[in-house]
Amino acid sequence: MLDHALTHHRRTPVGVGEVDQSRSAGRLFAGDYSTSTTAGEEFGDSRLGLGVMHDLDGEVVSIQGKTWRIPVDGIPIKVLPDEGIAFGVAAHGGRPHLLPLAPACDVDGILQAVDDYLKATHVNHEMVVCAVEISGDFEDVILRTVAAPTHEGETLGEVIDSETRFTFDSWQGTLVGFRFPDHTTGETIPGLHLHGLSHDATNGGHVRDAVTRNVTAMIWVDEFHQLHDEPVEVSENSGREGAATIDFHRYEGKPT
Repeated sequence: MLDHALTHHRRTPVGVGEVDQSRSAGRLFAGDYSTSTTAGEEFGDSRLGLGVMHDLDGEVVSIQGKTWRIPVDGIPIKVLPDEGIAFGVAAHGGRPHLLPLAPACDVDGILQAVDDYLKATHVNHEMVVCAVEISGDFEDVILRTVAAPTHEGETLGEVIDSETRFTFDSWQGTLVGFRFPDHTTGETIPGLHLHGLSHDATNGGHVRDAVTRNVTAMIWVDEFHQLHDEPVEVSENSGREGAATIDFHRYEGKPT
């Protein structure tokens, strides 16, 4: 089975959609927070993107090439093109398609709407990678940020266990993210991964949950078979998380 993984800074032909990722998710979750590329290289010509800063200095959201990081206090800061990121995913080129999205959809409902669209439009839809942008009015929004690791070798899962959450009964903004196949070797984050930025850029972060009220949603489909990154090597005694042990749903899905 083909596992969509990583491409890095290819020139995307006009009219063709491509999803580009820097560093594997497995390396990030294992605690590699060093710079993998710059914000300008990853997001400069993109439609949308998300990621995390180097040394976990904020969750990243990028919309039409404008990029912000959201540090632990939850207040977005603009990111300069030469600043380093540890992990990033960006959508380039392609044609936007309207994604039917009814009111009262939570993140599970959004994922189902994306999957319904892919099933109706693509053969082998379970293996399709796509980017999603949802803009408008939401309710019951939960966003998260994380602080920098407290010790060397701290895994991302350990950091997220102490995540900072911000809740909003009513929220206006834009969610951007990606739907990767559920099957993964740890190179990608399976399921639907969303980051958000309020319309006034006063708050944002990784989306743990959100319920649509009045929104417009668009979808872009990756049209490349992607290349593979070096797999992360994790020994049983290293204290780090290998791909087989990462509980992505715990860290990426709704908080329990």
